[in-house]
Amino acid sequence: MSGPEDTDDTIYTVAFRDGMFLMVWNAARGGWEMPGGHVRKGETREDGARREFEEESGWSVDIVGIRDLGHCRVCAGVLRGPPRPGHEMRARLFSELPGELSFPREEYMDTVPWARRTVYGGTGSERTEPAGPGWYL
Repeated sequence: MSGPEDTDDTIYTVAFRDGMFLMVWNAARGGWEMPGGHVRKGETREDGARREFEEESGWSVDIVGIRDLGHCRVCAGVLRGPPRPGHEMRARLFSELPGELSFPREEYMDTVPWARRTVYGGTGSERTEPAGPGWYL
């Protein structure tokens, strides 16, 4: 939800820990999505991305790259924890995209590999294999 101090600039972050990426459950939209939102007046995009990420997921994130998609910007990040209590949404780590998404799968099919390459280097196929398909934080 945007407020009076928000700009039209929107941003979200794909952040990793141990090869898995974090998504939040948006009950209003009925799906999983990357934490993000509007950049506020006087904020840098990176600061806005960090603030939105922490508000929604409870996790701190280091931004290591940013990409302009035209309609919004996406950041690549590294999770820093542990998460703080009192965040807005349920957060979960995934090794692959879940079935229920808030936004079109096609966008994430491009941005998740890009963020993985930005964080870990290489082709995006290298990763630390998780013990299971995902776990709740």
